Amino acid sequence: MAANQSIDVCMTGLEQSVEAGLEHFSRLWDEGKIKMGKWGHRETLCERLWWTQATADGIEAVASGGAPYRIYASDAEMDSRAVGRVAGQFVPQLADKAREARARLETAARKLSDLNATVLIHGDGTEDSAQTCIDRLTEQWNASAAELQGV
Repeated sequence: MAANQSIDVCMTGLEQSVEAGLEHFSRLWDEGKIKMGKWGHRETLCERLWWTQATADGIEAVASGGAPYRIYASDAEMDSRAVGRVAGQFVPQLADKAREARARLETAARKLSDLNATVLIHGDGTEDSAQTCIDRLTEQWNASAAELQGV
């Protein structure tokens, strides 16, 4: 029961932080404050989206008996690549993808027997557990929401 409460708390926190971040990204988009082709808020959203997707991929793989998701480049390189992966897509499309990735992550995390299992291996060899990834994503989405609140 305690494990279920823990996963419930983690997933509720992540969902709330993603939605808060997306609310601000969408507001800025609607107000015309996010421009295509200029490094800024949209690119931050691309990074958040990619890390949410990568975490979902890693948790899904481990939950189904596979290996953790391995990244072969630096985190900074992956952040840059994240923008190129969704070139030409606007904030509403990116927001939909972020919600889908968060939902996939939650579904997989609920199937994972141990949130301390390694699900992501960074280019430098650092291994992150599902719990670490979920906590980091929650913090990053919350940071984006806080930063964008005053914009």
